[in-house]
Amino acid sequence: MSMKEALNKAGYKGSGNPQKSHGDRKQSGGQTINPPKIVFRNNGQLRRELLTSEAENWAGLLYDDKNGVTATQLRNFFNEVKALQSRIEVGGFPANEAMIGLLKSKVAYAHARAEKKRKSGFEYLKSMIEQGSDLSKSEEAFNDFALFFEAVMGFFKGR
Repeated sequence: MSMKEALNKAGYKGSGNPQKSHGDRKQSGGQTINPPKIVFRNNGQLRRELLTSEAENWAGLLYDDKNGVTATQLRNFFNEVKALQSRIEVGGFPANEAMIGLLKSKVAYAHARAEKKRKSGFEYLKSMIEQGSDLSKSEEAFNDFALFFEAVMGFFKGR
């Protein structure tokens, strides 16, 4: 499968611009998923439920009763986020902002390559990373995304 085919299969339009919607999506099996909306802060404060109940819910969606992403697959994306967080700390947010967008490309590729039984989990992972990337307009917002991802990882491993 070519990269263009993989991007198209993962929901990218022919122009190469990702679809902005994070709402209902048709899964390859025809099933519609409705990923929860991610909100990092309320009145300038990091939301407690983001790192507790919402992270636990996302972990369950990614796990999908052993038909979702594997712990190793999720860990690989988490490691990408943590590595990028370190690069931002050293080189600054503006110098690394474009790399946040690259996360979307990487998850689109992984989604396109995923086994059929794991598509549901990858569809949710794709949505989570797209939302996190789109919301990461500052170093603080990206750090919030990294914390949220860390909480999801903890709940995922606890399953």
